[in-house]
Amino acid sequence: MNDFDQRWRTLANKVGGLPEEDRPEPPFGFAARVIAGGRETVSESWDELLTSLGLRAVLVTACLCLVSAGFVLLDWYPDGIETPAMEQTVTNQLAWP
Repeated sequence: MNDFDQRWRTLANKVGGLPEEDRPEPPFGFAARVIAGGRETVSESWDELLTSLGLRAVLVTACLCLVSAGFVLLDWYPDGIETPAMEQTVTNQLAWP
């Protein structure tokens, strides 16, 4: 926790315990400064989100490509050895005694 957060909580706890009439009046322009400070805080932009998720997306895509390449290689080669079949034209040309 940084120093500002610690001081803020300490002062907020002190003021929260005081009765309504003993609470000090906030300085002039305090509300405007609080609202301006709230508007200055920027939420995460799309660029930061895509940058943080970019490496994960690349790794997942690479894994999916490897898995799909594995499935393609499984289908590339035949499963077993089959007996060779001869065409009808070749068998007709053979001379049988």
